[in-house]
Amino acid sequence: MKGAAFLTLGFVIAVILCCSSLLFSFAQTTNAPFGDISSTSGGTLDVKLESTPNPIKSGQETNYKVTFLQKGTDTVQVHIDYDFIILEDNNIEVFKASQQIGQPLLHTAEGIVTIPFTLEEAGNYTIKVSVMGINFIPMATEYADFPVKIE
Repeated sequence: MKGAAFLTLGFVIAVILCCSSLLFSFAQTTNAPFGDISSTSGGTLDVKLESTPNPIKSGQETNYKVTFLQKGTDTVQVHIDYDFIILEDNNIEVFKASQQIGQPLLHTAEGIVTIPFTLEEAGNYTIKVSVMGINFIPMATEYADFPVKIE
């Protein structure tokens, strides 16, 4: 009886070790996106920006995930009026999400959006996320800026 219990315990430990090593090697090879957080210029919100894939490479479509957070927390702020702008050399606009649908601004009910875009040329860019309203209440526009170097 003792031998069967030790054999069963040994089998369970072996299974746990195998699963753990598989999970560990998967975690090492998964390409996790970077996450950068910036406060808006007026300090009303924090904005988190993640890109997939990372690093961002010229000519490759990148998904930019923007999460609007209540200031100083990990709590997602819902119902945001916003725009997503990419500037080259901090002054030449190369992309503006609202223009893609012919609107002056965009709205997210969930507080999290993903925007796909391909930067064709390597260089220094600024991703500018503007916030123009919270919970359907307009506000003076605030910006969160993210400098990005494209390879």
